[in-house]
Amino acid sequence: MPRAFDITAVTDSIRLNAAGQGEVAFTVSNALRAAVRARASVVPGPGAKAEWFTIDGEAERDFPPDGTQQLTVKVRVPPGTPPGRLTFHVLVVDVLNPDESYAEGPSTGFEVVAAPVPKKPFPWIWVALAAGIVLILGTVIGIIASSGGAPELKEPCPEGECDKGLACTGQDGGVCLLAAGQPCDGGAICYTGFCNRGSVCELPLGEACTSEASCKGPLNCTQVLGNRICLLKPDAPCERDSDCSSFFCRPDNKCNRDDGRCDSNAECRTPSTCSPTKLCQLPDGQQCTRNETCLSGFCSGTCQPAPAGSLCPAGCPPFSACSFGRCVPVAGQTINQDVLMGAPKTRESIQLQQRQQQQLQQNFPQ
Repeated sequence: MPRAFDITAVTDSIRLNAAGQGEVAFTVSNALRAAVRARASVVPGPGAKAEWFTIDGEAERDFPPDGTQQLTVKVRVPPGTPPGRLTFHVLVVDVLNPDESYAEGPSTGFEVVAAPVPKKPFPWIWVALAAGIVLILGTVIGIIASSGGAPELKEPCPEGECDKGLACTGQDGGVCLLAAGQPCDGGAICYTGFCNRGSVCELPLGEACTSEASCKGPLNCTQVLGNRICLLKPDAPCERDSDCSSFFCRPDNKCNRDDGRCDSNAECRTPSTCSPTKLCQLPDGQQCTRNETCLSGFCSGTCQPAPAGSLCPAGCPPFSACSFGRCVPVAGQTINQDVLMGAPKTRESIQLQQRQQQQLQQNFPQ
């Protein structure tokens, strides 16, 4: 039986941190030569438990013919687990035909080390109580002495206001952190959660990323032009199309939805329009890479009228497209990538962002 998927791993061994956590990336390629919706799962080896493993993002994904996707598995071993070397592997199956179309990835190992024996604590309770009393008195005196002034860095802001150059982490109270544009020495003191290589607080917009955890604030880790970079999530305030994970900053200066779906043409970036199956698809004559991104259901470098043999006998259900005579589900990433092909100014702006980030990395290495 021919293989259904090719699964490769960046490494065959993960090194867990002190908290028992780690992650590894896999590349999954569709070898069925047809569009398929696949489901990934983690199969633990002897001694390991399924609840230790999670897949970053959706476990079910749509693969075009010969399509490839990145899959990240996160490991979290609970404290108290006996030491030893354990393994797991990834299983990918065709959702519609799981018993015949499937593939198992390579075995990946990780070492569980014994937790250090904690030292018996010295009975500092009386010292701690005395120190606590002194700290409370000092805080009260400080509040009294500074009454009338705005809270400073890392101080509580119950009224939602902070001193100049700071921002409160919540409208109804939080702590004061450095506002965007302020000099910093670490992301922990930035309201944006990110201190760039120039030591300035800002959102990591345009930064390279490996997962959603790499992008702080209202950002998505987005596949674009062969790389993954942090771009603004839907409905986040934006200035230009290249800021958004959907590649579409609407006229109201909010990022459009990035799942490729729509209820009207207003949710589709020109020249794409909202199709009967509620997808933003391209008209004839536009550049394309896949049949599914065309209103006609046929792509040959550009969207073109579909040959008779490629037509579907009836209308396709919502969020799917006709391709080679059958209705296939369409992922938002597929739609967005092809719409970007017909937007040279947006591509150039994203490429400029990437060059600027590379220049910053050279000038301010971490």
